[in-house]
Amino acid sequence: MEEQTQPSFLGLQARVRRSKGRTGRTISATARVTRDEQNEMEAAAKHRGQSLSEWCREVLLAAARGETITPLFTEIVAIRQLLNSTLRNVACGEVMTPQAFQAELQGIRLSKHKAAAEVMQQYAATEVAQ
Repeated sequence: MEEQTQPSFLGLQARVRRSKGRTGRTISATARVTRDEQNEMEAAAKHRGQSLSEWCREVLLAAARGETITPLFTEIVAIRQLLNSTLRNVACGEVMTPQAFQAELQGIRLSKHKAAAEVMQQYAATEVAQ
């Protein structure tokens, strides 16, 4: 016998926020999961302040569109940025001061997420062209 789960109730503000500007959704995509998997997904959705269905839709569409940017990918892009910036100085015969290096690291910390998204878009565009 299938176990019933308690629905998670959203407040009025969350319901209004979710429904603005979107077209009606009439088709469902389903997957069978274990109780532990459901608990894990509900925790992830709750952490992001979303309902389970909203979180699942967002994650599935991002995966289908190739938009998944992991923390590991972001850090690899940040290392690439750091390598490029420091090698540029070395190749040009410049000496990077400790203060300049710290400033470069700070700039990379602030820009790495945007840079990772841009790199991912470049890969997606390349895959479409092939």
